[in-house]
Amino acid sequence: MDAKSLELLRQLKTSLTDERRNREWPETSCRFCKSHFRYHHSWKPVPIMCKGCRIERKTPYKPGEGDTLYLETQVFRGGSPGGGRRK
Repeated sequence: MDAKSLELLRQLKTSLTDERRNREWPETSCRFCKSHFRYHHSWKPVPIMCKGCRIERKTPYKPGEGDTLYLETQVFRGGSPGGGRRK
C-alpha cells in the first residue's frame, strides 16, 4: 500500500469510529445544570442528569448543616393529603 491509500483508510476508520460513537453514545443535556453528557443507547430509562448532579443529589445531608438538605422540616398528622378523615 502506498502512503496515500493508507491515509485514506486511516481517515475512513476514524470517521466510522465517530459515527459509531455518535450512534451508540448519543448526547443529551442535564435537566438541572444544562451541561451536555453522553449515555449508552441501551440504558433504560435514559438518564436526565449528569454525573455531577447525580452525585450532588445522592448526598443525604451537608456536613455541619443538620440532618437534611432542607432548612426546616414539618411533620403533619393525619392521612394522605386530601383524603379527609373517615368516620
